[in-house]
Amino acid sequence: MEQLLKAGTAVIADVFDSLGVLPPVLADVIAPIGSSTRFVGPAYTVVGASVTTAETGDRAKLAAIDGMPHGVVPVWAGTDIHGVCCFGDLLAEAMHIRGCAGVVVDGGVRDIGYLRELGLPVLARYRTPAQAIGRWKVSAHQVPVQVRGGLQDWVTVTPGDLVVADEDGVIVIPANDVQRVQDLVISWAGTEETSRAAIRDGMPLLTALEQFGHL
Repeated sequence: MEQLLKAGTAVIADVFDSLGVLPPVLADVIAPIGSSTRFVGPAYTVVGASVTTAETGDRAKLAAIDGMPHGVVPVWAGTDIHGVCCFGDLLAEAMHIRGCAGVVVDGGVRDIGYLRELGLPVLARYRTPAQAIGRWKVSAHQVPVQVRGGLQDWVTVTPGDLVVADEDGVIVIPANDVQRVQDLVISWAGTEETSRAAIRDGMPLLTALEQFGHL
């Protein structure tokens, strides 16, 4: 996983293109909360939907967080969520103490000042002070979910898929493709280092394209 993170999401996306597969990148509206944007880990999925209810708590949401093992990347699928948050400071603290590598939220978060101090990398679609209780609730966790895509309307994320995030964005590697993609990423990353050095030494770009086959 660390090799994939070191290579970066851009190289991973290029590898998908080389395989003739549309890169499963998430929507470019996902923005960082705090300074850290680099993390990698298996997806732990949570999905919910808008509701109108007088319930005082979302037990399914709490149960989903309680079940998160160390090292996972919680992927929150807000589906039709609008204007309210999936979680705030206390639930983020619970994810942090459980050792989550980072969090991807196709929806909103709040308590931004606290999240910045917490040190848990969070990428969210928007920020909002409005709570979800009575407006949106979790319906399931650890099931295939759909989150907004960058090159396609929706990207399906299945529990165990690898989520890689850095300064360029977020990409999802299906669990069955991780080994194949990783092998190609390592090879591509090595070629990029070689081509970068050649360009730095003055090699014309057209010559570099002919020699390395990709720029």
